[in-house]
Amino acid sequence: EVKSVVHLANIANDPAVEMNPTLSWEVNVLATHQLIEKIVRKGLASHFIYANSGSVYGIKEEEKVTEELELVPISIYNKTKMVAERVVLSYSDHLNVHCIRPATVCGMSSRMRLDVSVNMLTFQALENKKITVFGGDQIRPNIHIKDMVRVYKHFLEKPQIESGYYNAGFENISILDIASKIQRNFNDCE
Repeated sequence: EVKSVVHLANIANDPAVEMNPTLSWEVNVLATHQLIEKIVRKGLASHFIYANSGSVYGIKEEEKVTEELELVPISIYNKTKMVAERVVLSYSDHLNVHCIRPATVCGMSSRMRLDVSVNMLTFQALENKKITVFGGDQIRPNIHIKDMVRVYKHFLEKPQIESGYYNAGFENISILDIASKIQRNFNDCE
């Protein structure tokens, strides 16, 4: 018996979405709608977790990005994620829905995303023995993949938590601070 569905599938990140925006709307929004509609219509589960993105907030001046802030998506990817979340939440009368808005997920993977600042800077340190930082004052919210898994497990273990959207992140840190931490860890390993 299936009790919960964790929906992680979509065309992720701005460059991938820009390659085929129409397909991205079809996959990220239409397919998500079809999935949750089928689950509800056939009574296949009572709990739905949707992997959204913290990028739906757009660029914020606020130091802390909370769930109460307005969504101002600035790219097609951000817009597909926002619309899909709204579609999913429209089903909360029929099943418990949790939309998780993670910060940038980083960490080791067999298919590393090197467009993620932590991964890119770590890769530079390992490959080139040198890190190049452009600017450095830019702030990036991050969450490690192991912590992201813990977030999903938390909602799986507590499906009765009120339906809604929830941010998931560890800390906001500048690119320069990320590079400094990587450098210290890299030096400690030598």
